[in-house]
Amino acid sequence: MKRPAAIGMLTAIIVFFLGMLIHAQLRSDSSALATSLLTFAAIAIPGGLLAWWLAGRPRR
Repeated sequence: MKRPAAIGMLTAIIVFFLGMLIHAQLRSDSSALATSLLTFAAIAIPGGLLAWWLAGRPRR
C-alpha cells in the first residue's frame, strides 16, 4: 500500500473514532470531555504516527 492511501485511511479511522468519542461524551451528560479527548490523543497520535511510519517503510 502506498503512503498517501495509508494516510487517508488512518485519517478516516481517527476522525471516525474521535466523532464516536465526542458523541458518546455529549450524550452521557458527563463533564469529562476534555479528559477523554486527552486520553484519545495520547493513544491515537502515537499509534497513528507508528502506523504511518510502518506504511512508508520499503518492503524487503
